[in-house]
Formats: sequence, structure tokens, C-alpha cells
Amino acid sequence: MMLDNTRDISGRIAGVNLSSFLQMIEMEQKTCTIKIFTKKDMGRIFFLKGTLIDADTLSLNQLEALYAILSWQNIVIEVEKNVSRKQDIIRLPLMHILMESARYFDEKKDREEPGDPEEIPSDPLRHIPLQILNNKEFCLEIGIRLLLDFDDLSVTFRSALVGIEHGKYLLLKTPNPFGGEDQGPATGTGLTIKTLYKGTIYAFRSRVLGLISEPSKLMFIAFPGRIEHHELRSHKRFKCSIVAQAGVGGSERGGVIENISKGGCRCVMETFPSDKTLLNGLLKDTVAFRCRFPGSGGEAVFMGEVKNASRKSGEMAVGVQFLHLDTMEDVRKSIHDYIQLIEWSSEAV
Repeated sequence: MMLDNTRDISGRIAGVNLSSFLQMIEMEQKTCTIKIFTKKDMGRIFFLKGTLIDADTLSLNQLEALYAILSWQNIVIEVEKNVSRKQDIIRLPLMHILMESARYFDEKKDREEPGDPEEIPSDPLRHIPLQILNNKEFCLEIGIRLLLDFDDLSVTFRSALVGIEHGKYLLLKTPNPFGGEDQGPATGTGLTIKTLYKGTIYAFRSRVLGLISEPSKLMFIAFPGRIEHHELRSHKRFKCSIVAQAGVGGSERGGVIENISKGGCRCVMETFPSDKTLLNGLLKDTVAFRCRFPGSGGEAVFMGEVKNASRKSGEMAVGVQFLHLDTMEDVRKSIHDYIQLIEWSSEAV
């Protein structure tokens, strides 16, 4: 059975970003076992009411297994409703694990790649190598969850963004166990803030400006001088609405491409009465698409491999990875030109 949504938290899915998928399980506070398969290995990640509590592979356990799983490519995910573990062994926030995983494998890649000996640092990198953003690109939404690491404390705290005065300060919920002005970090204390937003890890440095306890327990921190980010997705996806024809199950049917990236797209299409068993064999099948991208000269014809599929309310949605674009220059250019056209006006998803 294909994975439809987190309300029916069972099934198998391929082609999704594991980090984003785990975030979804955490947000939905699900209890389940995530099985991850590659050609050479298999791993399990255990969730109890949205908390990642344990992990293992065929040869590794706990945090070591978890970091290994997060590095795997070309995976298939299987979700089971039941969980055999009840004790929280990991004891780390999921976002912290994702940050550390990205940092660890970036460092590992740097160590494995040959280069100028004079350019290789003598000590391992301590921070994620992130691209600097301008303040105008600071796009965190009110209510987004944050991780706070204070310079003089070894514990990572959870908080949420509740207000912004651009150029002056950010307003956060005061994390537990801090309660007010007489508790918690002193004014001037430095801290690092991290968050995961639409497939991108953001991190920045700041300092505490003050705390209040009335009418709510809130913390003021300095607006960051610079913001850094690390992409988890290979390609950013953008919302769109493109009428298309898709060849599925031996017939061509009408549909709409709802989002697109340089690597693939999601298409919602009409269903037929004979489609009851179609989803069972659709995973990894090849779909042919025909559409006209706004701004292009003619009809584009391209292929995609189905990575996930679902059916709901008389519609079928498929997520596909584009195939053979390197040999189809006109189509590749049409897709890239369209993405460039909407990049500054369409919301990334």
C-alpha cells in the first residue's frame, strides 16, 4: 500500500527526503517504526508520540545507526504503525540530530576530497559550512520552532518565534525551565539559534537582550547580523499550476502539475473507475508528460519515474523524478527557464 498521509501512517514510499519525512512524523506526533531500505542495508527508526527514541541498522545501534541512515541515498521507506521500543535512548531533539548529521557528513566529504595541503584545516570543522544570506532573505515565519544553544549551557532548549522587529530584535517564547527576569540567561549571553524551514536548515548567532514574565514569558534577542543556511533538498520546489497530459496505466489523462523543481514535479490527475489497483504497481513506473510551459515556444514532452503516489477524493497524485533531461536540451531549457521565471514570485514548498 502506498503512503497517503500521516493520518494513515502505514505503507511504503520512495523518492522522498528522509529528513523532511522525519520532521513530518515528529510534527504529527505519531507512534510508528520507520524502516529504511537500500540495496545493501536496512535500518529502523522508532518514534513514540512524535519523539525519535531509537534507531538501528544491520550492524549499528542508536545514534551511530541514526547518522548512518541519514547518509543513505536512493532509499525506500516503509512505515509500520507499531513500535517495539518504548525507552528514549537517543535523548536528542530531531532538529539537533539533522544539524549534526549535515555537519558530520560535510566534514567527512571535505576530508575525503583531495586538495591543496595548505588549505586543509588542522582541526575538524566545528560548524556546518553554510552559505551566508542577506538579512532581507530572513524569511522565518511567526510560530516556527527553534533550537537554542546558549554559550554557557550544555543543554539545547526548544522555543518558538513569536515576533520580529527587523534590524532590532527577535521575540521568542522563553524556554523552560526559564521563567522570567530573575531566571534564565543574563542579558548579553550569546547563543546560537537553529531551525528547519521548508527543507533548509537556518542558523545564526545572537545575544540575549532581556526577558519578561508578564503578560507572557518572552525573551528578546538581538536581530542577527548574518543568517546562514544549509540546503537539505537537492532542488528547491516551487508551486505552480500547469495543465498537462500524463500517460498512466496505458491511457493518457488530464492533470495539473502543482509543483516543480529542476529534478522533478508533482502532478494531480483525474482517475478512472478501473484505477482501483493501479497504485499498487505504479511505484518506479515511468510516466510520459505533455504540457506547455509559460514562456516557451511549444509543447514539451518528457518522462518521469514515479517516486510516490496517492489517491484521494477522485484524484490521483504522483511525485516523479525527471528522466533523460541531459539528452533533451530543449525540454531541459524550458523547465529551467520556467523555474527561473517563477523563482522570485512563487513560494518554495
